[in-house]
Amino acid sequence: MSDNEERSVLLSVLAGIGIGAIVGAVVALLLAPKSGQETREELAKSIEKLKESVSELSHRIKPALETVASTIRQKTAAGEQAVEAGEHAAEQAQA
Repeated sequence: MSDNEERSVLLSVLAGIGIGAIVGAVVALLLAPKSGQETREELAKSIEKLKESVSELSHRIKPALETVASTIRQKTAAGEQAVEAGEHAAEQAQA
């Protein structure tokens, strides 16, 4: 597995863990025996934490996605050059 693939898998796992923890906290808040006001306050705090977590995760993932996109562009260009070279070689062989 390449470094980019490993990084992608790691980021996916971390994102899943983070989102799962937030969802679990929200469910716990909704099911806890508290007053409506307390539940709403804690839910608002959890939503704010979720926003912060998503923002932080997007900042962490962005460089990795840019690296992957760059690699894809490079590989695509290399593939296009290989196809052109193959076409040229085929034309030369037929001449």
